[in-house]
Amino acid sequence: MNVEWFSNDKEKIATIYENNITFNTVASNYFKDIYSTLIGYDIENNVLLVKPVSKDDVTTRNIPSEELHSVSIKPSYGRINGKNIIKKLCNYFPINFSLKKAYRYMCEWSNEEKLLKIYLTKEVK
Repeated sequence: MNVEWFSNDKEKIATIYENNITFNTVASNYFKDIYSTLIGYDIENNVLLVKPVSKDDVTTRNIPSEELHSVSIKPSYGRINGKNIIKKLCNYFPINFSLKKAYRYMCEWSNEEKLLKIYLTKEVK
């Protein structure tokens, strides 16, 4: 008998809508106790980066408020609202909301960099 046992690991998923980025429960757990987030884009690898920021980070690193994006955490998801964020993302990566209302992507937490990586080349169908 050839058996492949299933792992209990849950996938981290980010769904990008025209107005927000929504994280499933597993992905949103990294943002539970934070003050805000920084959002960036890795051009070479087509990866959207979401970095948790504490209140201490804001004061000690002198992060401008216009670079911060709040995240709301609910029991079953997390969300970063902002149509402007999605517009900026579309300048780097082609997402067409007239074809689909939402795009789901695989994510991975980087312990080394302390940020969530959303792999835009790994769409979940």
